[in-house]
Amino acid sequence: MFRFSRLSSRASLRALLMLSSAIPAAVIAVPAASAQDYTNIAASGRVVAEDGTPVAGATVRITSSDRGVSRTVSTDDTGAYTIPQLAPGNYDFVVSAPGFGTYSEAEIPLTRQTGGANSFRLVPADTGNEIVVTGSRQRIADFQDTTIGSTIDVGTLKDRVPIGRTLRDVMLLTPGTVQGSSSNGGFADQVSIAGASFTENAFYINGLNVTDFVSGGQPTEVPFDFYQSIEVKTGGAPAEFGRATGGYVVATTKSGSNEYHASVTGIWEPGGLRDDAPSTRTTDYAHATTSRKELVLQASGPVIKDHLFVYGLYNLRDIRSMTPQANQDNATTVRNDSPFWGAKVDGYITGDHHLEFTYFDTSNETRNRSHDWDRTGYTLGDETGGTNARAGGVNYVGRYTGTFAPWLTVSGAYGVSKLRSGNLPLDTVNPQVIDYRTDPAGVQIGLNKVTDAFSKTDNKREFYRIDTDLQFHLLGAHHVRIGYDHETDQQTQTFETIGEGAFKIYTVTDESAERIGLPVGSEYYTTRVYAQNGVAHVRNEAFYIQDQWSLLDNRLRLDLGLRNDRFSNQGVNGESFFKSGDLWAPRLGAAFDPVGDGRTRIFGSYGKYFLPMAGDINLNVAGSLVTYTRYNLFNGVSGEGNIPVAGDPILSVVNTKACPDTGIANCEVSADGSPFNPAGAIDAGIKPQSADEFIIGVERQLADHVRVGASFTHRRLGNVIEDISIDAGARAYCTAQGFTEEACQNAYPGGSQFVIANPGRDVTVQINPLPDGTTPIATLKASDLGYPDPKRNYDALTLTFDQEWSLSASYTLAFNKGNYEGGVRSENGQLSINRSADFDSPGFVNGAYGYLPNDRRHTFRAYGSYRLFDVLDLGLNALVQSPAHYSCIGAVPVDVDAYANTYHGYGFYCQGKVVPRGTAFDGDWRTEFNLSAVGRLPLENVDASIRLDVFNIFNSQAVTNYNNYGEISDGSVNPDYRSPNAYQTPRYVRVTAKLGF
Repeated sequence: MFRFSRLSSRASLRALLMLSSAIPAAVIAVPAASAQDYTNIAASGRVVAEDGTPVAGATVRITSSDRGVSRTVSTDDTGAYTIPQLAPGNYDFVVSAPGFGTYSEAEIPLTRQTGGANSFRLVPADTGNEIVVTGSRQRIADFQDTTIGSTIDVGTLKDRVPIGRTLRDVMLLTPGTVQGSSSNGGFADQVSIAGASFTENAFYINGLNVTDFVSGGQPTEVPFDFYQSIEVKTGGAPAEFGRATGGYVVATTKSGSNEYHASVTGIWEPGGLRDDAPSTRTTDYAHATTSRKELVLQASGPVIKDHLFVYGLYNLRDIRSMTPQANQDNATTVRNDSPFWGAKVDGYITGDHHLEFTYFDTSNETRNRSHDWDRTGYTLGDETGGTNARAGGVNYVGRYTGTFAPWLTVSGAYGVSKLRSGNLPLDTVNPQVIDYRTDPAGVQIGLNKVTDAFSKTDNKREFYRIDTDLQFHLLGAHHVRIGYDHETDQQTQTFETIGEGAFKIYTVTDESAERIGLPVGSEYYTTRVYAQNGVAHVRNEAFYIQDQWSLLDNRLRLDLGLRNDRFSNQGVNGESFFKSGDLWAPRLGAAFDPVGDGRTRIFGSYGKYFLPMAGDINLNVAGSLVTYTRYNLFNGVSGEGNIPVAGDPILSVVNTKACPDTGIANCEVSADGSPFNPAGAIDAGIKPQSADEFIIGVERQLADHVRVGASFTHRRLGNVIEDISIDAGARAYCTAQGFTEEACQNAYPGGSQFVIANPGRDVTVQINPLPDGTTPIATLKASDLGYPDPKRNYDALTLTFDQEWSLSASYTLAFNKGNYEGGVRSENGQLSINRSADFDSPGFVNGAYGYLPNDRRHTFRAYGSYRLFDVLDLGLNALVQSPAHYSCIGAVPVDVDAYANTYHGYGFYCQGKVVPRGTAFDGDWRTEFNLSAVGRLPLENVDASIRLDVFNIFNSQAVTNYNNYGEISDGSVNPDYRSPNAYQTPRYVRVTAKLGF
């Protein structure tokens, strides 16, 4: 160790930057470290003699260093062994064979991070020589699968590397991941994996799927300290993983052991030590405040030594922020002080039979409050309204794993995940009123300055699964895994606008006059009415088989997998409106050791993936959805709430029709609450979203703790599910039946019928009435519908360096190009899963092909830690990433697509001209360097430390999202175009104190 008196400041800096000393740090591994299911790991390797020949029949006995339970297996004719379904942790190995000396080593890590592959070299039994040689162990490249991604030991990571305390921040350490970015601030909490949208990922905690099945988003945040490891699979997932076309995030929680442990951790992010981000035109970040306080209590230990263990965590939180607006006298305060608690129980009947149960409650409430704000004196005034945002829920999962013979292991699991969401306004009477006459961003003038709707959702996922591991020899060694899983999801929702609807006040401009049909300068207002209530269900099931076949003395490993998914969605009437049938997804891979030393691996894989239809469609399409916008002349406001006084209905607005409530033709109607007719709303031949993936790579284990790798990934999108307007296809069908073009145009003017279908494919559906009043089931040709094939091609080259004891670094060169982001639209913050505007009308596809919002050409990541003294650890976490590509979003011209024009945006047009996607301008390079220092107090038998983290130490102020609306909703030029919406988080400090034993 270095002594302070002999270490110059220059040497200290050099040591920190090199990050090359030996303390454990979190490791990114590309490819993933070992063959793993949702919770467990497999130990594997070979036993050989001094000359490298295999030792058949050797006994490999492993005993949990923490829990005392044991498993034993014998090597095969090639000297290979595999012990499946092990709980991750440290294990004591004893390897013996007749004629050889016994080799033993304690506390060998078999974790999702380090992997489970170890080779043992035995020496002949002692013959009386004075010098005794005991054999050796070598960590080898793991050939158990061809998955790429990262496996991160959160316990080590949080102690030594500066990182935010969220799942998102851990995921973003992985090559191939990109943080969401949009005018919709919620997108920044999400992560794109391997070019997919953030709604295409799947999340598991101890085998429990906690993904939001309605929106596809990340689950409610679980405290950082509850996790033991987090694995991010960015490609090459084996056949037991499904229901995602993005990535898989597989987390395990902490568990108890034979030793008693308890700790208390205090976390403080003082607002006074936080810098300010630059203000935007609408947000005054200079006077915004943020603070965070947490207290984490943990305890674990044995109830019955070697047999029954428990772990528990209780997290107290107080998270606050205040954000004033720059363009109006309003500020918003946010506070969440809901606690979290969770526990895990592990029971071992014997070492071969393991029972585990996990329970955690993420239920929480965020209080959003609107206040008066003095923009001159910068003081917070009285509360003017607010909402209580619901999130989280109760989750639990139980699992049994039993080994009945060396060749047979069986496991089963059952669990429930509940998720609440929605905004409960304090004011459920007064509607929201926004005035756009003087400010294109809008000014709140009503009593309700927070939300225009009441929403409450309760979702529940219930699942069970069974898996079997078989090991046998037939022309080589086989490890076959077979399994079945089934889940039922229930969605219960109330969502409707407050009062008479949401009001917006406008002035007719030169650009909007033609569409509105009024003279420039006329004042009008709109009333948006929305209702979406009901109960719906999703049912999914899958069968898989995966064979890991070892050949050529284990130098060649073939992964031969096949998965069969079945998806089903039910509407509010309880009947299935979508059944996928059999969805066969091959998962094929190979890994080869060209040298034969177990340290080099060349690998490749092909996989097909399917994504279930989003539960969001159940109520939006198969429910009783009501959504329309009414147009009236503006005659001033009345009352304390500044409610617009209704003038005459405006009957001249393009593409308006009869309002569902009044029958007057001054409404843009998207849905009128008519009973759901699946024959007219769902394509009879619809296929789920799918993606194909190809990976090739190489990995070299330079030493026990040093690994380098390179991989190339190509992903291409197959079918996608979207709502599409079929009017163009229906007009073609209509004229083919002998009706006049004028009659067909009147019957299908555009936007009169939307169908959930596969864009780019023929659609079979019951169409709206023909001119003679009949409603036949017709097959509409893709060429007549006017939509191209959806495209999203992702190509990425990743280089990695991992020195387990100090540094993980990666570089990714990626290209993400196409005409479909995937279920959402970041450009305009549209979170309408599989119902985005992308294929709502043919005019929206013009200019849509280009670099997608999640395209980042270059990404450099590095993180690690360095022990400067016996009591001081220094950590670094760095990111350098190239900018996003922005578009110019505006209205599709009337003469191009009259119906698309009624959206008043969403098109890749500005002032009537096509601006191809991603070509308008580029954003900012993002650079972020985070540093930490951990001082450990030299107290005997006590784990005590004080930690200081400084995030964004150089206070970089890159813009993370720009306004890319070239026009405002009335067609006028948007003066805020290309102005910043958000900046990266400014420099801030976190102080952590820990005391434990």
